[in-house]
Amino acid sequence: MIEVRELVKAYEGRKDLALKGINLDVGRGECFGLLGPNGAGKTTLMGCMLGLLHPDGGTIRIDGLDPNDLAVRETLGFLPERPFFESWFTARQFIAYHHALSGGDRKKGKQKVEAVLDMVRLEPETRDRKINKFSRGMLQRLGLAQALIGDPAILFLDEPGSGMDPPGVALLRELLIELKQKGVTIVLNSHHLDEMERVCDRVAFIRNGEIDSIKAIADGDDLPHVLRIKWLAGAEEEGLEKRLAAEILPPGAALLELTERSARISVENSAVAAATLKAMVHAAIEVQSASPESTTLERLFDKKQ
Repeated sequence: MIEVRELVKAYEGRKDLALKGINLDVGRGECFGLLGPNGAGKTTLMGCMLGLLHPDGGTIRIDGLDPNDLAVRETLGFLPERPFFESWFTARQFIAYHHALSGGDRKKGKQKVEAVLDMVRLEPETRDRKINKFSRGMLQRLGLAQALIGDPAILFLDEPGSGMDPPGVALLRELLIELKQKGVTIVLNSHHLDEMERVCDRVAFIRNGEIDSIKAIADGDDLPHVLRIKWLAGAEEEGLEKRLAAEILPPGAALLELTERSARISVENSAVAAATLKAMVHAAIEVQSASPESTTLERLFDKKQ
């Protein structure tokens, strides 16, 4: 759906290139994440794919067409990191305006506007309020509604969860999963690594204008990580630390910390984590819970530091 080849972008007055020969492909219906530190080039890359920035080298094709082709523009939805809103509009007027710009069916306009505002869960009592009275989180919901009003085939989201409260972030996750199921292609730039892990199929690690690597989320299962294990009261015993190290823990696992009812154990991968839990249960330790201290993306990201 999206092909980027040897993409180069330079900014006047800046010695280093903002993008240094980027290559990537995004499949139809895929959620593709852009991950990297601030200033790495993620927003610049997104701007070039949208046709908002003019590259200085390389090519971009959106479903085989140039990003500036009007046929491409009709298929895109975009929520920028810092959206601009015509503040004199009410929420309903703003979305109705963008429904008209998208060429939507006039007869179904009101119904469509309400459906999209329902989708982002903007409260009915706020829909006739002027936008300049909205909180940051409400503005993010409104911007998401604007990005969705044209039923885009490709959705670009630049920090969509910025300023949202936890229910808003959870809503965003639900929406992205639903859109993926409908076949919408999504390009997502976000610092919410746990949310990216739940919705993205692959992520590109960008550093200093270059792609360091592109990983499928499932690849993170084989990375070393720390497992935190808790057990029921009464399971502790004298000499447990020595038993864990000498008898219980399998190869590839090492005890980092031990308390009366918990332990932190480093494991080489998910298979070693599973073997560790199995061994502890067989040793008559009543395991209550076990969880990694970091998400897959956090482990992948840390590995790149």
